[in-house]
Amino acid sequence: MQTHQPIGLNLTELKDVTRFLTAIGDPIRLQLLYLLGDQGRRNVGEIAANFRLSRPAISHHLKVLKDAGVLDSEKVGQEVYYRLERDRMVASLRALADAAANFRCDD
Repeated sequence: MQTHQPIGLNLTELKDVTRFLTAIGDPIRLQLLYLLGDQGRRNVGEIAANFRLSRPAISHHLKVLKDAGVLDSEKVGQEVYYRLERDRMVASLRALADAAANFRCDD
């Protein structure tokens, strides 16, 4: 069985794109992105106050987003603050859109 690698993507880039899409594909994580995009930097407690999920569940979702490069965090005292990596997220979405625009379409 032959596997196909997308043109222009090496294995590392493919893993990065997969991680990115998986991270933003979850409805809770998408809501987290909108929240942080709208309200700016927030700690876990401030974020969790907007959801009917436990703090550990929110922390898990934040970790997935951070691992995908969509969020950044900063520890201040006992609290960890998260913020949207907007430029990186926009660049990832733009690269995907550009790739899709170049796909061959057979009518």
